[in-house]
Amino acid sequence: MYNQKWFSLNNYPLDYYELLFLYYATCGKSVPATYYSLDLNNSICDKTVLEGGSYELMGSLSGLLWNKILLLQVYQPETIPLNFTADEKGFGKFDQTTTIWIPSIYEIRPQVHDCIYFDHIERRENQFKAKQPLYEIVNLEKATNAENTFWKLSIKSSHHRKLDIDKQLCGNYTFIDYEKKIYKTQDAILLAKVADKNHSLDGNNFYNNNCGLYLGIKK
Repeated sequence: MYNQKWFSLNNYPLDYYELLFLYYATCGKSVPATYYSLDLNNSICDKTVLEGGSYELMGSLSGLLWNKILLLQVYQPETIPLNFTADEKGFGKFDQTTTIWIPSIYEIRPQVHDCIYFDHIERRENQFKAKQPLYEIVNLEKATNAENTFWKLSIKSSHHRKLDIDKQLCGNYTFIDYEKKIYKTQDAILLAKVADKNHSLDGNNFYNNNCGLYLGIKK
């Protein structure tokens, strides 16, 4: 009996994996935010005793330090539910959380007590600009066990202020969107200047968006 030899032209599982965790991570709609990554290596805290660590999260008795990452792109921030509760603490909105997503290609390992500040989402004449809350990560989940994945972060508003955490910084970094990488702020400023000069070159006037080629250049 003759058996026809055939093979699939498409690898659907791999195509779906690359579409979800690589394409969406670079081309999806995102929101810029300032991310504070907890730096335990340079912090003063007890990592061996149960419930040990710093005396307080932020303040004069805290030994914790954070790395500040500017312009980090986060995905799919969910709406915070406006449900009021009445208990022994009083009447109000307490412990309300929301979620955001961060791709693993950013090479960031999120952890509890990281903080996020949405300082770029505001109106130009916002009278509540000084009252923007600082969000703290209280839980995290990993989408898959693959090398490239998404981190789902549960965040809630903190009673600490942005001025408090800015006093406990260990490093200052900036996220470069077109490279999807994190650089030191001084290096990011240099890269931005180089990109701006490259954009103003005369050779870029011959670029054709339809074919993706430089046409009309004479040697």
